[in-house]
Amino acid sequence: MSEKKEQILISALLTIITCAAVEAKSNWGDSPLPKEARTALDRAGSSMKSGKYVKAKPAILAVLSTANDVPKCLAIAQFTEPYAYPMLDVRRQCVDKALSLCQNSDDYILVALKSRKYQFYEVTRQAIGELIKQAKTVPELYDLSRKAQEVSLNDLSHLAMEKAYSGLRTEEEAFAFADHCKGVGLDDLLRKALKQIIDDENESGALADMALKIEKYNMRDLNRYLLRKALDNCKTVPDMEAIQEVARRLNEPDVMERAHYYVKKGKVLQKIKADQAEHQNRLQSWREANDQNQAQQETQNASERAGFGSSNPQSAPSVPADAPNASSGY
Repeated sequence: MSEKKEQILISALLTIITCAAVEAKSNWGDSPLPKEARTALDRAGSSMKSGKYVKAKPAILAVLSTANDVPKCLAIAQFTEPYAYPMLDVRRQCVDKALSLCQNSDDYILVALKSRKYQFYEVTRQAIGELIKQAKTVPELYDLSRKAQEVSLNDLSHLAMEKAYSGLRTEEEAFAFADHCKGVGLDDLLRKALKQIIDDENESGALADMALKIEKYNMRDLNRYLLRKALDNCKTVPDMEAIQEVARRLNEPDVMERAHYYVKKGKVLQKIKADQAEHQNRLQSWREANDQNQAQQETQNASERAGFGSSNPQSAPSVPADAPNASSGY
């Protein structure tokens, strides 16, 4: 009974392989290969269907030698897929030649995808490395990141954005970078860019304005980090009031209450300083008036001693009306 089961299993496997080979032979679709190449591959497919892989390999490699672009090389590699491991070396040569024929980013992306599918990871790394090397400007890197994300090459997308990050120079460029990171789902680079934007700014008023720009990225920890830095660097009551308003809009009650406390404290200190300044001005005015009166008194006394004053030598000097009364006994 076990022998019958074994025979049935072998028969089923042969049927699957045969069907796959027949499908590879007949279903060319919109293949980029010319008719002669397809015919040669069909003959090689018949040999592989019979298990004659050694005989089929030279025929397939001969067709590969005539391939002059990436799609043709990858079409030949795809033709060998149903035959799995026995044709692994042929697929590797197809992918290697495709890599050598790449002309633009689309070609390299195709090679990276196919080589990853076939688990030729070193070829994938080479293709990704060339893509990163050829993208020299930030817009080119953004475009590469978007294309890579569309075909699920997330590591390539991440590498492209890391290179783009190194080329940022202004706050506007940094926010554009953050927008693109959010669009392609690279939250780690988005967080890194936003934190760097916050760290580069030390003015509390500018930080309060920045908080409203960062709000749309929905990263509360960075919002609180920004508000705390703004509080630490705040030097004026208007800036503290701005921070209080931003904290209210961002629904951060503890930060809002702390800012409100500093606003009240700042206004009290301002009033104290204003009162002290007014007192100092009044005191200075009194001192100047007193010095002027003393100078006038000394001048008058000197004139009297010189004989230019009153004819009565015993006349007493004039006494200010608000001076204390010495004869009152108090």
